[in-house]
Amino acid sequence: MLRLDMRRPRRSPKAFTLVELLVVIAIIGVLVALLLPAIQAAREAARRAQCMSNLKQIGLGMLNFESSRKHFPPGQFKPAGLTEKRALSWSVWHLPYIEQQNIFDKFDLKFSVTENPNNRADLLGPSNTVIDVYRCPSTSRLQNFRGNDGRLSGLPDASGSSGHTGNGLGVIDYMGIRGPDWDVINKVSGIAYGTEGGSNFTSLKLDRGILMYLQSGGLCLNKNESCSSAVVRFKEITDGATYTILIGESSGRGAEEGLVCNGDNTLATDEFSGAWASFKNISRIKLDPDNLVCGKSISAINPPAKFQFVEEEFFSDHPGGVQTLRCDGSVQFMKDDTDRDVYFALCTRDGGELTAE
Repeated sequence: MLRLDMRRPRRSPKAFTLVELLVVIAIIGVLVALLLPAIQAAREAARRAQCMSNLKQIGLGMLNFESSRKHFPPGQFKPAGLTEKRALSWSVWHLPYIEQQNIFDKFDLKFSVTENPNNRADLLGPSNTVIDVYRCPSTSRLQNFRGNDGRLSGLPDASGSSGHTGNGLGVIDYMGIRGPDWDVINKVSGIAYGTEGGSNFTSLKLDRGILMYLQSGGLCLNKNESCSSAVVRFKEITDGATYTILIGESSGRGAEEGLVCNGDNTLATDEFSGAWASFKNISRIKLDPDNLVCGKSISAINPPAKFQFVEEEFFSDHPGGVQTLRCDGSVQFMKDDTDRDVYFALCTRDGGELTAE
């Protein structure tokens, strides 16, 4: 008997129509558009938390320094034999207190931070070292002479009065605060913050912050003398440690620029303010909404990068403000719209102002 194969022919699986495929793609696109900002916000929150952790570690080192030495580190220090512009910053003397003793021990204090053996062509010198705790992971806007590897780059050969380039110097996103600009009026006393005073400072303008400039400790008259900025003791912070800024974010810096209002800024000096070992890693807070720069009213908190890289103000790539380290070791966020009198008050140790942040 013949048996016939009675099986039905197989049906091919049903495929997506073009319309269904387009609908799926559209749904995926909408979901990505909704989720991407949340992902970016989460990433920035993580970066900001790491940046805060860096400042807390720096603050702990500062307090340990003060506990050991009975004063905060000098803002600048010039070993004998160097010119003023070859001094070292607080962030060099601070190294042993943030577990970086090995880097500190490599410095040869007979030479500036820009010279060999401190700054080496093979990038193995101590001032070439990229120190993670000195860098904020949120930093994205960089000054022209700051490389993506965390070092200065692209500077002209033999720039500066010392005859040595700053290329290769490791950078920092945290700036020591000298105080308000000398000409800013203290609303309590009615006089400028930089008013002269005291028998030891009769020919000097005074800084009112914590990390002061070289000549605040006495005139540095010649190359052969060793001299330091005045140092501040904890008991001198009469405005309260919580209400006095020690260090603020000033990210993306490299070498100082000259402002060109209608064009690109130019390299102005041999002062490498963005290098952590440079004596220029301190600044007075200068700009405020009443100051017109290139016809614009510019704030001292997050001004446009063009002005930031000239004036060295508070600056960050965190949305809405900057993080500041206070003298009690706490880290607090300052919003872009902080009242000008508040941020000037927070930059002084003994101005007598009352602040309500």
